[in-house]
Amino acid sequence: MENEQIIDLVKKVAEERNEIAFSEIFDFIAPKINAYYIKNNLGTELAEELTQEVLSTIWIKAGLFNSEKSKFITWSFTIARNKKIDFYRKNQKNVSNDDVRDFLYENNESNDFEIESTINKITEDLDQNQKKLIKMSFFEQKSHKNIAAELEIPLGTVKSRIRHILTKMQRLL
Repeated sequence: MENEQIIDLVKKVAEERNEIAFSEIFDFIAPKINAYYIKNNLGTELAEELTQEVLSTIWIKAGLFNSEKSKFITWSFTIARNKKIDFYRKNQKNVSNDDVRDFLYENNESNDFEIESTINKITEDLDQNQKKLIKMSFFEQKSHKNIAAELEIPLGTVKSRIRHILTKMQRLL
């Protein structure tokens, strides 16, 4: 299916809640996402469950898709990856950075040394305050509002600092 076709279908879902368009999207993307989960050793039943969650999210958030920022398939797999991380975090006690890294990159063709050196480079380039903000936001899953209150800094400052850190990290990747 061509990207333009998918964009049109997503617009129909977002604007009209068109179930037929969603059915076509479902038929196109569900097998790919399901295969992604199975490839990552999540098991058939769990893969199907997470795939359903991803498609539900696509239905609900279709209006947030921006074809100028990414392709639909990339957006969909970002949702799938986030669902995988959420599942992992909810079902593990005392998750370490190494556990998350291992989980995200298992069955990945990337060179482990390359991944490790990139992560180390990012870690070295962040100062203590930046590391603290990232930890609070992504590992402790605190809202920006709660981080602002806890650190006694304005909400806008928290948001802009986190955005700056993520941009910096992205450049290093």
